[in-house]
Formats: sequence, C-alpha cells, structure tokens
Amino acid sequence: PYLTGIATFEAEYGHWLEEQQKHVSDLRAAVTSNISDGEMRVLVEASLNHYYELFRMKGAAAKADVFYVMSGLWKSSAERFFLWIGGFRPSELIKILRPKIEPLAEPQLQGICNLGQLCQQAEDALSQGMDRLQQTLAQSVADGQLGEASYSPQIDTAMEKLDGVVRFVRQADHLRKAALVQVSQILTPRQAARGLLVLGEYFERLRALSQVWATNTREPE
Repeated sequence: PYLTGIATFEAEYGHWLEEQQKHVSDLRAAVTSNISDGEMRVLVEASLNHYYELFRMKGAAAKADVFYVMSGLWKSSAERFFLWIGGFRPSELIKILRPKIEPLAEPQLQGICNLGQLCQQAEDALSQGMDRLQQTLAQSVADGQLGEASYSPQIDTAMEKLDGVVRFVRQADHLRKAALVQVSQILTPRQAARGLLVLGEYFERLRALSQVWATNTREPE
C-alpha cells in the first residue's frame, strides 16, 4: 500500500505541476486582456479547483506515508525551506499577495487584514498542537526498558498516534483551502485572477531557484 500510494501521488503530482503551468499561463494572458468578469471568474474557479485537487491528493498520500507528506519530499528544496505542516502558510502567502493586488477598496483591505490575522491564529494553534503531538510520539517511542530485545509495544503505541499526524495535515490543508476561498470572495474576479497569478509565479520561482542552486552546487569550484 505504501509504495502504491506514494508512487500514485508522485505521478499525479507531476501531472498536477504540468497542469499548473497551463493555469498560470492562462491567468497571465487573462490579466492583461479585456475579457469579461464572467470569463475571468471561470479561470479563477478552474485555478482554485486545481489547488483543491492537490489537497485531495495529499490527503490520500498522507494515509500511505504521512512523514513523506510532512517532510515535503515531493517539493523542491526551496519550497521545503518554507514548509509548514506539509504545505504553505496561508498567512505568509497573504502577506506576499496583498501588495501585488493593491489598490484595494477599504472593505477589501479590512477583509484581507482580518483574514491574515485569523490565519495566523489558526496556524499558531495547529503548530502548538503538532508540537504536543511530537512530544507524545517521541515519548511513546522512547518508553520501555533499556536493552529490550523487542520494540513492538513502543512501535504499536506510536502507530496509534500517527493518525493524529494525518489529521493535522488535513486540518492544515483545510485552512489553506479556506484561505483561498475567502481571498477569492473578498476580491473582484480580475483581482482574484491577479492574486492566483502571483501565487503561481511565486511557487514557480521557488522551483526555479532550487534548480539553479542544485546546478551551482554540482559545479566544481
């Protein structure tokens, strides 16, 4: 099940990245065009649904190996540098997004600021919960007498707690999805398209940075 689950995810994620490039390209063309709000909304919904599909894929992969998802082994090295519970921090992306979509109307600005604060609070709560779970998991693995020949009791106890890690990944992805939904509702279709383009290009640049860094580190000094 492990190999099947992770192999399936890696294949799906490779395809997801290819499709993501198409979405970014479509958004890039749309924000400089004169298409209607209705047409823009269709592109925004398609891009959002693409992110939602990634969250679904991650949920399935976490069942196979939650450590794989949490560690970001499926992401580029630069993306892993910013990793939080298997993905991006919504509050950080809102900070990146905001200056790129201004000017905003006062109600929009207030909505974005409030959303950023709510995301930060939710992230802090999830991080604290994850810290406690890590401590509990470490204690479960460490329990037992020194020099015991069998680790089975400790491993069995720890395995029971891994379901909690899977739940944290799902809760973090739920927060990421909720943030995307809320931002898209606060903004106009054209602003939302611009925001999704900003996010798409941001992740593309992180992946490009990883490739350049990997190339440079392989070159002899």
